[in-house]
Amino acid sequence: MRPEVEQELAHTLLVELLAYQFASPVRWIETQDVILGEKTTERIVEIGPADTLGGMAKRTLAAKYEAYDAARSVQRQILCYNKDAKDIYYDVDPVEDEPAAAAAPTPSAGGASASAPAAAAPVAAARPSSSAGPAAAVADAPVGAVDILRVLVAQKLKKPLADIPLSKAIKDLVGGKSTLQNEILGDLGKEFGSTPEKPEDTPLDELGASMQATFNGQLGKQSTSLIARMVSSKMPGGFNITAVRKHLETRWGLGAGRQDGVLLMALTMEPAARLGSENDGKAWLDDVSQ
Repeated sequence: MRPEVEQELAHTLLVELLAYQFASPVRWIETQDVILGEKTTERIVEIGPADTLGGMAKRTLAAKYEAYDAARSVQRQILCYNKDAKDIYYDVDPVEDEPAAAAAPTPSAGGASASAPAAAAPVAAARPSSSAGPAAAVADAPVGAVDILRVLVAQKLKKPLADIPLSKAIKDLVGGKSTLQNEILGDLGKEFGSTPEKPEDTPLDELGASMQATFNGQLGKQSTSLIARMVSSKMPGGFNITAVRKHLETRWGLGAGRQDGVLLMALTMEPAARLGSENDGKAWLDDVSQ
């Protein structure tokens, strides 16, 4: 074949292929169904100068998957590299080392009290002085099933713990909102694995008591996920869950079980925005621990 013919054929083929690409559908709806529906992707990051695709994905989630996500307790993030870099990297900024403690710190005589924990969240009763050394250890106690149950209901209803009386059932607390009731029941199933029959009609104290028989004293999948999300989104960069628990241990003398109690309480007292510094994070934890 002569070179000029080959050149003409190549030109024609290129034009036809480009025309086909421009005229063919991009199958974006099907792509979203695979990403959001089939794969149930929870975190999407768009790499580009604007959140064009991310914006469309958010609209699709609101229109098509919102009820599905609520029923299955799926929480998603749609992020854009150009706008959400800190959230993408969990705002991991360098943190200055804390100054070394005094050479001979005097143990605090008024350390955290070892009194019995409150029903909602077992925490220390007395706030140690900021100048004191490590707090005296408090006898540890695991959280109870009713503690987790009450916090999950309060967190879903966006109410303080005091507004969730244990004498009421989930059906009474949601005020007839069946979708919200189903979301709470889904959270409980995710947390405890199974629930008694008709849990929505049972007062919270009775429901918690019935679930306590098979409860292992450890935070479940739902509460652990909520705590991790709160720490990553509201605590300052570098102040992760390990640092949070370390502060509760050294400042308040709390063991793992009582730390769980504080973190559960924190879910109902979540800051409105990310805290600005590690000192702010510690001060907020101290307020929750009182």
